[in-house]
Amino acid sequence: MQIFLEKNKKYFYSLGLSILILFPLSYVSATLSCSVTTSALCSDTVILRMSDSLPLGELDSTPGYNAQAELPSQSTATYDDYVVCCNGVTGLGNSCSGNYEVVARLSGVTNAHVEKNTEVGVNYTEDACISSSFAGDEISIGYQSTNCDGYDTTLFSMASTPTNSQVGSPASYNNKVCAKVFSQSLTFNISDNSIGFGNLTSSGLRYATGNGTGGSSEVEAFNFTVNTNAPSGYIVSMQGETLKKGATEITAIGGTNTVPSAGTKNFGLRAVATGGSGTVSAPYAASGFAYDAESSFDSIASASSGDGVTTTYSVRTVATIDELLDPGDYVTNLTYIVTANF
Repeated sequence: MQIFLEKNKKYFYSLGLSILILFPLSYVSATLSCSVTTSALCSDTVILRMSDSLPLGELDSTPGYNAQAELPSQSTATYDDYVVCCNGVTGLGNSCSGNYEVVARLSGVTNAHVEKNTEVGVNYTEDACISSSFAGDEISIGYQSTNCDGYDTTLFSMASTPTNSQVGSPASYNNKVCAKVFSQSLTFNISDNSIGFGNLTSSGLRYATGNGTGGSSEVEAFNFTVNTNAPSGYIVSMQGETLKKGATEITAIGGTNTVPSAGTKNFGLRAVATGGSGTVSAPYAASGFAYDAESSFDSIASASSGDGVTTTYSVRTVATIDELLDPGDYVTNLTYIVTANF
């Protein structure tokens, strides 16, 4: 699966005015959390309801001990005090359609025993489910002894496995019913949506700055940050024409990293990465400059895996002109896209 987040960056080169605007755009993950509480106190998603019924003579020392199960769609009053309530994930639900996993199979809609979702007993025809409204979220249900290590949370426990079991709170029995929701996470921020060189001359190189005045010394023009948990990482691409005034243009350096000579018509950029697993793509990673994204998108940065750590890319841009170039404002719009590979 791929997620695309797009940013537009407008460059005002020559005498253009720069305006500083921050455009955050994100898709952020969360962690599933579940507990047994009352129906009245659960303002989130109910996955299962329990009766807390006990065999004659036993003490009710643990909530939800030796309980019968009921689907969350039911409203039997005696099940109101022990519901499995889950939260922490945007779009969480208990639907058994769309993107969902079966938590347990029930022998009825209420007053039911349960069995694992891997069983196929003909008497267990009702499903209790956990779902997400995001199709890309990965929902996992597991059954483990003693604990739910490797999962986000413990939903409830079973008195016996694999079938014909009463249920209890997570601490009641050693047979744990576990759940995890892997939510895709992608954040992409650009610090400035416009930058400028100030006055370009043929006597030297000019470097763009965020305040639009530019300078004769190389500095950061803007930066962008990327963070994802995508297993296969991400690619940041850019595309746009070189600097133009009508049909007159300042030549893009091209796909070879180089330092332009003063008095030539050249525009290019390079980037430096800090933090995380992200790296700058060739030809933008060396000490010189390049620009080869006029007609199609060109990769400027990438990561082979998503480590959940933010990488900051500091972008520096350069321009120079010859003595014959028509005066005026030379402008371009560049589009940056990050593609996360889940």
